[in-house]
Amino acid sequence: MVGKVAVPVAGLRYVELDAGFGCYMPESGDTTEIKFIYSEIFRGNCYLRGGLALHDDAVVVDVGANVGLFTLYVKQRWPRARVVAIEPMPRTYEALLANLDRHGATGVTPLRRALGARAEPDVAFTYFLDLPGNSTRYPEQKARIGELAGTPEERAHRRRLLADRYEVRMPVERLSDVLAEVGPSGPIDLVKIDIEGSEADALAGIDDHDWARIRQVVLEVQDFAGAPAVLAERGFTVTSEQPGDVLGDLGTQTVYARR
Repeated sequence: MVGKVAVPVAGLRYVELDAGFGCYMPESGDTTEIKFIYSEIFRGNCYLRGGLALHDDAVVVDVGANVGLFTLYVKQRWPRARVVAIEPMPRTYEALLANLDRHGATGVTPLRRALGARAEPDVAFTYFLDLPGNSTRYPEQKARIGELAGTPEERAHRRRLLADRYEVRMPVERLSDVLAEVGPSGPIDLVKIDIEGSEADALAGIDDHDWARIRQVVLEVQDFAGAPAVLAERGFTVTSEQPGDVLGDLGTQTVYARR
């Protein structure tokens, strides 16, 4: 990828994350969040652990692409890889597009879509202005999880960060329906799902013929009991890790599945 000079984009801010690497993010967002996500992906390799690996011509479906950091991570390391990057939140999606352009990322199909177990015409999502990466269909779950760990001061701080919010309404689609529309048609080397409480819903929206061509899955979940069983039933070898940071304290598990 060949990067361009960062230019001002309305509604977005540009953040330097490392020497020679930065990204756009929603202007209202707390930069601590985007720096944490960058560190997870680029330093912690959080989505490609547990025996998961990619190759030069990999096909990746990035569900919950956020501002595109995992997509950019893939394209940096495997420039010929093809990525379908799916992100529902409007302002976050604008940042995703700006980052793909800024970094000259080709071979990426960006889609502003929300995924679930079944097609629904009008669903409410909650967009958190301070923590856009935590935006979710299930805000009550997000609030409940936020009370599970930390000092009283830390919990109060999380509540403040989640207080400034607004509703985004949009259709929900099944992943298999989206894949039928935009491709790819052959094997899928990795499906990454990190959609803030809707991971099990997204898995339920995958048809048998698509499961047969998916080689690896990684997802970040709080409901640890459900996802590994679904993946094991589909013939995957499943492992998991609990992050050694605030996500682990909040009960988050990263689930890795491979054939």
